[in-house]
Amino acid sequence: MDIKNALIVGAGHGIGLGLVQSLLEQFPNSQIFATYRDEKRASELLKTSAHSKYIDPSVEEDLLEYFKTLPELDLVICTIGALQKPEKSLRDISIEQLSEAFKVNAAIPMLICKHAKPRLNKTSENYLIFLSAMVGSIGDNQVGGWYGYRAAKSALNQLIKTASIEYSRAGYKTKLGVIHPGTTETELSKAFLGNVKHRVWTPIESAQNILKVIGDLKSTGEFKNWDGTTIPW
Repeated sequence: MDIKNALIVGAGHGIGLGLVQSLLEQFPNSQIFATYRDEKRASELLKTSAHSKYIDPSVEEDLLEYFKTLPELDLVICTIGALQKPEKSLRDISIEQLSEAFKVNAAIPMLICKHAKPRLNKTSENYLIFLSAMVGSIGDNQVGGWYGYRAAKSALNQLIKTASIEYSRAGYKTKLGVIHPGTTETELSKAFLGNVKHRVWTPIESAQNILKVIGDLKSTGEFKNWDGTTIPW
């Protein structure tokens, strides 16, 4: 994987910050661009040499104007996602919570997919990657619960799969993909780690796993686990 210019959307903390730090280490002569939404939580990002910018990704006009300022990109990774209090049963379902889950986990990432397109070279290999989750796999769902988060990540998977077809039909060599980063110690997951018995990664470790998976991608429109194995849709 040859990276000259990369963009991490949602890089203020957690895995996004880990990706910035890993890219700066692996590609010291490259330009790394990064967006954040909360300056207080982005203090470590702002200490790095990345070209950091405050962006509210839910404001499409701001996204459009920001992407116009960027050079041609070899890699775009969107880490945006949120897990509210998960619904354990149908009793917990509400329109408001479901709508918010879909907005943050599916709709906003699709704005990134939309506005990244003009910044990706049509004739050279590049990467447009979104962080998803194992619980978004319908085929893997054997325990139920977490209705909104599951469904929103499933929606993201379908949207990116569909976008990968459109990119390909337009002649792009871009590899689009969704990756489950594995259980990572972040603000999103910390409330749910108490009973976890499998390996929990640090943000830097997850970032390194993600970059390896990206470098090993053979085709576009794939749903990959942190170890490179394919996850059923």
